[in-house]
Amino acid sequence: MKPTLAFLTLFLLSPLAVADQQMQLGIVNLDASASQDVDNDELVTRLQVIEDGRDPAQLTDLVNQKTALVLDAVKNFKDIEAETSSYNTRPIYKNGNISSWQVSQQLTLETGNFDQMSQFIADISSLANIQAMQFQVSDDKAEQVKQDLLKQAIANFRDKASLIASEFDRSGYELVNLSIDGNYFSPRPVMERAAMMSADVASKGAPAALAGGSNEVSVTVRGSIQLDLN
Repeated sequence: MKPTLAFLTLFLLSPLAVADQQMQLGIVNLDASASQDVDNDELVTRLQVIEDGRDPAQLTDLVNQKTALVLDAVKNFKDIEAETSSYNTRPIYKNGNISSWQVSQQLTLETGNFDQMSQFIADISSLANIQAMQFQVSDDKAEQVKQDLLKQAIANFRDKASLIASEFDRSGYELVNLSIDGNYFSPRPVMERAAMMSADVASKGAPAALAGGSNEVSVTVRGSIQLDLN
């Protein structure tokens, strides 16, 4: 038991020992970041074709017919990509017994042309409901922005490292390790706007205006430096 306890004690103290060793070697952990608001250039819309009734086979046929009409209509909008996603058939219970059925089909639409999406949704408003809409920065645009932000983040890291070396009266520093975290915030959902648009389309049958807004793209650089001893 004694060797085991000694080993456990050494193991528990090892992080403190490492930290103390880093202090003696002049190793400092730091990070720096750069961010930028970027206009959203992509819109993702999720639609749902849904029917309720007593005959699930009849409901399935109706949902399939409406879905086919939606997919046929989207062919007139060259900038919109569409695909079907989840399909669901579920019973509706009342007093412990099945009283009816609900059949639904989800579709996902993506485009960089907001006007086309607005017009398309107006055209198929009698066939499908809007489940969700979200504006986001496309992957291609985000990567372009990240390249500039990476340069800024590295410059900020070097400035911070130089400042730390100067404040500790060291002549400079050596880079020990470095990692890069390129990340941009999750797309902002626009459920309220989607609901307003649904109501507008249903009452007027005309496309509603869509504004993309922006998201923040950020890059963070993390690493360790070793301060010069002199």
